[in-house]
Amino acid sequence: VIILTTVFVLIAAWCVRYYTLNGTFPIHDQYPLEVYKMHETVEFGDCVSYNVYEQPGYAISLESARIINSDDYLKELDKKPEDFHYLSPKYLELTLTVSNNGDYPNGLTFYALPVLGENWYTFYDNEITACINPFFNDDFNQGHACAVRKNTSTTIKIAYNLYDYHFRESTYGNLENEKMWLWVTLRPIDKRIEIKF
Repeated sequence: VIILTTVFVLIAAWCVRYYTLNGTFPIHDQYPLEVYKMHETVEFGDCVSYNVYEQPGYAISLESARIINSDDYLKELDKKPEDFHYLSPKYLELTLTVSNNGDYPNGLTFYALPVLGENWYTFYDNEITACINPFFNDDFNQGHACAVRKNTSTTIKIAYNLYDYHFRESTYGNLENEKMWLWVTLRPIDKRIEIKF
């Protein structure tokens, strides 16, 4: 009787833990999922992005992706570590075409576009993002969003932090082969772009 009771309690505890981690975690396909390929245009429409940002009229296309070490990045940018408040060991750089066919006045917010892996996620770095886009003029305080005039498009690069302590060691050493997506909208349609290198 004691053994059966113990087994029952362990199974019940596992079920509660599984539901808590998987049943209520918002990344696990809570809404209908649409996965796009690179170079396909994804419209925001009436959907909201992460943290409930609305960006109607805007659309994006992911053109390229690369992972680069921070030392190599600094050489490319002709910068020194002391030019920044913080640096991650590696960065994921995404190049996007951003277009605007509406009247939304606030532009595209980078914080609304996290990158997801199968068991990890990351957000953009505003300082590096400001440095890799000439229209920010290295102004770190401006590297949070971009506005595009109606009926036009522009190219933007967004740099994402890749801190080693956010990953398993085997994952961090093999990021180019990891499955990952740019998370464009959350609801009512979960729209993601698959990232390929």
